[in-house]
Amino acid sequence: MSFVGIAAKAGTVSANIKKLINTGEGSPGLASRIGTTSARITEFVSGEASPGIAHALGTTTANAQLLRDSIGRDGAIGLIIGLACGLGRED
Repeated sequence: MSFVGIAAKAGTVSANIKKLINTGEGSPGLASRIGTTSARITEFVSGEASPGIAHALGTTTANAQLLRDSIGRDGAIGLIIGLACGLGRED
């Protein structure tokens, strides 16, 4: 499966989207896009919210953690991709 269009909109490359989905590892492109670090994305997918992720969501770290706990790993991956695709976009 190719994620070229999604990757381009998210500020990264297709291989990094695949890596996020398959291993839960964040990439510098995704991290830069949402205003956090690759490690924080990886931690969020693994189960721990951070202030950077919370800021991207416009909420507190505690609320981001509640959300992460509710949506699980797959939801966290979808959320990261959605944030990266949507931030700063007017279209």
